[in-house]
Amino acid sequence: MSSYQIVIKTDKGVELPNTRFTQVNSLRAGRFDRAMIPCEITMPQTLTPNDFSKDMIVEIWRDNGDGSIILDGETGYFLRRWDFYRDSEGKDMIYLLALDANYILDGREVEYDAESTQATKSGVACDVIKEIIDENFVSDAVDTSRNLAATYFTIDGDDGAGGTVTKAFSRQQVLSTIQALVDQSRNEGTWVTFDVVYDGALPFTFKTFTNQRGNDLRESITLSVEANTLVYPSLSFNYTNEKTAAYIGGKGDGTARLVGTATSTGINDSVWSRREVVSQNFQVTTEAGLNNEARELLNKNKGKITLTGQIAQTKGLKYGRDWNYGDRVLSTYLGYTFDCRINGYEINYSKNGDNTIDTVTAFIMGDEQV
Repeated sequence: MSSYQIVIKTDKGVELPNTRFTQVNSLRAGRFDRAMIPCEITMPQTLTPNDFSKDMIVEIWRDNGDGSIILDGETGYFLRRWDFYRDSEGKDMIYLLALDANYILDGREVEYDAESTQATKSGVACDVIKEIIDENFVSDAVDTSRNLAATYFTIDGDDGAGGTVTKAFSRQQVLSTIQALVDQSRNEGTWVTFDVVYDGALPFTFKTFTNQRGNDLRESITLSVEANTLVYPSLSFNYTNEKTAAYIGGKGDGTARLVGTATSTGINDSVWSRREVVSQNFQVTTEAGLNNEARELLNKNKGKITLTGQIAQTKGLKYGRDWNYGDRVLSTYLGYTFDCRINGYEINYSKNGDNTIDTVTAFIMGDEQV
């Protein structure tokens, strides 16, 4: 028996007979902040091609080491590919590829005209993001054929959290739009994120998070090379693509054209530090809105000092027991200490005869020195 069990349910969340698997030959899965991540599974052929259909929900249940099993990653994966084949050893196998629950967000565009209230918004980030989800997925969608029933998909209530954001986004993809709003809030100084959360039973729930997705463990965990808890650290001082002055053109011609401007604090770092960037956005109709777009453009192109690395798997620092996806920790390297978040992890499991590989690689990232 592997460390994992795979459960496959219908698109409506119903578990079918003979769709709980404890024999898995290989598994690659994981989560990453705001991204849609695939899950890949190979296992013996115990089902037929007719037993599968697209958007079946694939669950990964993990042995928690105490006799219990828990749903990994607070997500379900949507089945998008299934292959039946015979391998080099003559064994009949199944290959499955499924996408985590952010797949739901990836499936919609903001289908509203420019300057409509649904495609131009300003407010605190988490509430604005939830409005966008509400107006493109559930009860507030003008086109009712786009509504998902509450038995399948819900949205957490507003919490008034996040930095102040302003954005116009008619006909843009929902997932990329809310990813950009998260960036805008973080660049304004308030860390937020989002996820589609699943506990093994419908509905899927869209949630936003402030400060960290998981638990704040900074008082109990400080990762370091010296403690053998931080591996592959990389401390980067990167100003390669830095821009320090931005101009955003809006509507109008000649002297009547609206133009937004912004400069960053880095513009005076050296005599050569003025680095200009020009763009345009005809959906924004006010100079204040264009100024905000200019600031956002500079924030996307600012120099950064970052620390990245991986968490070493030790007896004293175990995935699921001591830390989880989205937790917040401290990390120190070369005299620099950073406030870091565990912004992703990857499961790599395989079994071939008596040889078993069972690893979890966790990725940390910090750009806030402490």
